[in-house]
Amino acid sequence: MEKFIKYSGYLASSLFVLIGFIVSFEVVSRYVFNSPTVWVNEISTFLQIWATYLALTYSFHFKDFIRITVIYDRVSEKSKKFLDLISFIVMIFFTSFVVYYGWLIAHDSFVTGRTSSTILDLPSFLTEFAIPIGFGLLLLRLVIEVTNYIINFIKT
Repeated sequence: MEKFIKYSGYLASSLFVLIGFIVSFEVVSRYVFNSPTVWVNEISTFLQIWATYLALTYSFHFKDFIRITVIYDRVSEKSKKFLDLISFIVMIFFTSFVVYYGWLIAHDSFVTGRTSSTILDLPSFLTEFAIPIGFGLLLLRLVIEVTNYIINFIKT
């Protein structure tokens, strides 16, 4: 699982770099050659959505989420572990909700053949599946983390 998390972070980073290149290409095409493209906006949005959701698990792995530390910084280490466990359980419920409804929406788009309203007319499910997949990976990571916290909490 650790390798998978690492590579999802690398893939997300690579997608962000690719976005930078294609947006730069658009700027040069538009302002230097006076020949704007029709595909850069939609493709860069598509890539950004996938990169963001792929980066969820990677961010969680390194504890890079935003935290309100007013109470957290004032409690003992054991209390911090307990607060982390509670927040992970809440995140599991939220993430499960997002995976379930994200899957329903993406599946509906796939079945009905819904497409984007842009000139490329890309199938909507290509973007929408990023949500259940990204949050599904996060959910898997959360379950592993909660299991480890409970095992470590029982041992101490």
